[in-house]
Amino acid sequence: MAHAGTPDTAAPRAEARSVTTLEDELARQDQALLDLSHAGTVAVSLVHCPTTSREATLVRKLAQRARTQNYVTAQVSLLEASFDTFEQLVRMVIESLFAPGATRPGGLLQLLDRYWERRGSRSAERFEEAAAELGAQGDLTALCHAYLLADGDARTELRAYHAWLDGTEPGKRSKNPAVRSALNPHTAQRALGELSRLVVALGATGLAIFLHDGDAVTRRTARQREKAYTVLRELVDNFDSGNGALNTRILITGTDRLFEGPRSLRSLRPLLARLEIASDAEPPPPHRSWTSLIRDPYEYVHRAVERAPDTKRAALRTLIRISQGLPPLEAVTSMSVGHERIDRGIDRLFEHADASGSVFTALVGDYGTGKTHLLMHLAERALSDNHPVFWLNLERLNLDLGNPARHFYRLLEHSLMPLRRRPSALERATHWTRSQVKLRQLIATLEELSEQQGDAALVAKRAVQIARSARDAGAALESFLSGRDLRERSAAKGYRQDAYRRLLLWLELLGRLEGARGPVVLIDEAENLYTSGASRSARRAALRSLAFYCGGALPNACVVIAMTPPALKQLRRESKELLAEVDEQSGTLEWEDATMFRRRLQRLTPEEVPEFSKKQRQELAAVVRATHQSVRGAIEFEGWDAKVKAVTARYESPRAVIRALVDELESAWWAGG
Repeated sequence: MAHAGTPDTAAPRAEARSVTTLEDELARQDQALLDLSHAGTVAVSLVHCPTTSREATLVRKLAQRARTQNYVTAQVSLLEASFDTFEQLVRMVIESLFAPGATRPGGLLQLLDRYWERRGSRSAERFEEAAAELGAQGDLTALCHAYLLADGDARTELRAYHAWLDGTEPGKRSKNPAVRSALNPHTAQRALGELSRLVVALGATGLAIFLHDGDAVTRRTARQREKAYTVLRELVDNFDSGNGALNTRILITGTDRLFEGPRSLRSLRPLLARLEIASDAEPPPPHRSWTSLIRDPYEYVHRAVERAPDTKRAALRTLIRISQGLPPLEAVTSMSVGHERIDRGIDRLFEHADASGSVFTALVGDYGTGKTHLLMHLAERALSDNHPVFWLNLERLNLDLGNPARHFYRLLEHSLMPLRRRPSALERATHWTRSQVKLRQLIATLEELSEQQGDAALVAKRAVQIARSARDAGAALESFLSGRDLRERSAAKGYRQDAYRRLLLWLELLGRLEGARGPVVLIDEAENLYTSGASRSARRAALRSLAFYCGGALPNACVVIAMTPPALKQLRRESKELLAEVDEQSGTLEWEDATMFRRRLQRLTPEEVPEFSKKQRQELAAVVRATHQSVRGAIEFEGWDAKVKAVTARYESPRAVIRALVDELESAWWAGG
C-alpha cells in the first residue's frame, strides 16, 4: 500500500542543498500562491537565511509581492511576540493583516472598512452570501457581518470584536447572539481556518502569513521553547484538515540559530520529520518545505509561472500535500498500489457492521509501512458510502483517551461528515444552530427522540429542556452538542456517561438530519500506549475508554485500531489483567465492557499492512508520474528509471518513496522539463 503521509524521521541530508536566491524565492512564491488559490489549500514552508538583514529583506519583498497578487498578508515577528499558544498566534495574525493596496497594516477591521467602501449599503448582504458559499461560519464571521451591518456607529460591534479577540467570553445578554465563544485554545485552529475563508469572502485571493525572526524562539527557556515549537508543529500538522484553511501560505524564517544546534527546531524530532528535504533534486520546486537562501549566484533557470488545468484541482492538492510531507485529504487511492486485498477487507467490515451491530478489528504494521494511509483509504471509502468518520489519534496520550469527557470535543473536531466540503461534527453543530430553519428542524428531531427509549433519548430530553429554558436556544444547543461544558471535567463516572450519551445522540442526529449510516471510528498510533512512557494506571484508564469504542457499545459501528505488531502483542498480553481490573472497578460503566473488548481482542485476526514489494514500487512510480503529468503536463526526465531505482533503494516506506518522487518530478518541471 502506498502512503503519501508524514516522512521518515531522518533529518535532512547534509548534501541536499535546496538553495535559492531572493529572486528565486519570489518566483517560487508566485507559483506556490497560484497553485494554492487554484487548489484551495494550504502550505507551510521554512527558509533558512544567512543573516537577519537578509531575512528582513526577504520577508519584506515576499509580502509586497504577495499583495501584488491580491493576497492579504500578515507579518508577525517572533521576537516581539511570546508565541506560547495557538490563540496568541491567531490574535497576532488578525491584528497585523495588511490589505492589498493599503499603505500600512490595519488588521481585519481594515479589510472590512475597505470592503464597505467598495460595496456600500449591500456590503453585509454580499459578505454573508460569499461567506456561506466558502463555508465560513462561526464567531468571527458573525462579528464581521455585524460590523458591516452597523449603520455609521459601530461602537457596540467594535467592543464585541475586541472582546472576542482578547478572549473574553460573551455574556448571557450579548448584543450579538451569533457570537458564542471567544478566541481561546479550543477555538483558535478553527478561527484561523475561518479567517482564511473570510479573507477570500472579502475579495482577496488568499492569505500569506510570514512568521519571521524565528531565532528568538531559541533564546527562550526550555519550557517556552517547547511551547513555541509545539505551536509550529500544530501549524504544520493540523492546520490543513477537513474544512480548514483556504488559499493560505505560511512561511517561517530564521537564521542559523533556528535551524542548527541543540536549541533549534531540530530538537523537536516530530516537527523536524515533517519538514525534512525529500530529495536532492535542484532547483527547489515551489512547494518544497525547506530552502536555504544564499548570496552566491544561482545557476538554475526556472520556468514561467503556469496554471494547472481546472479539471485537475484535486490532483494538484494531492501533489502540494505530498510535497509538504502530508497525506492527501481526498482521492487517497490515486497514490496507492496493492490495496485490493484491503479493499475486500473493508467491504467485509462494512457488511458485518450493518448486519451484526458493530465490528472491531486491528491494523498492524511497523513504523512507516503505511498504516495511516490505509486508515485514510478506509475513511475515503466510508465517506463515499455515507458513513461519518471519527478519528482518535493517540500520537500524544495527553489527549486524555482515558477521560472521554475531555476527548469528546476533540473527537468531534477531528471528524469528517459525508457531506459537501467534508465538515467536522463541530461545524455541523454550527450549521444546525445558526439558521432558524435548521434550528427548528433540530429541536423537532430532539423532541421526537426524547419520546423514545434508550440512552440517546435520555440525553435528547435533556437537550430539549436546555433549549426551552435558554434565552438563545441555538447557542445553548451548540454548546451542549459540542461538549463545551465537559472539556475541563474529570474522568468521574457521571461525566464519562454524559460524554458517551452525547456521542450516541450525535449518531442519531446524523442519521435523522443528514441520512448518515453507522459511524467509522479510526484509532491511530495506538502503539503509543506502550512507547510514550504511559503509566500502568494511565493505560488502564485508556483501555476502559477503548472498551467502550471497541466493545460493541456503538450501534452499527466499524472500529479499526492501528498499531505496530509488538504493541498489539503487549496489549494482548496485559489486557487480561488490566481489563479484569477495569471490570472490578466500582466506577466502570456497563458500556465499558472490558470482558467483550478482551474477548474481541484475543479472537480477532489482525489485518496486516501488505508488504511493499519491488513490483509495487515500480507500479507506484508509474502512478506518481502519471498523476504528476495530469497536473503539470508531460516533461522530459532523463534517467527516470535510474532515479526510481535509487529512490526505492534509499527509502523503505511507500510514503517516503512517494514524497521523494514527487519532489524530483516537481523539480524537473520547475527547471523547465
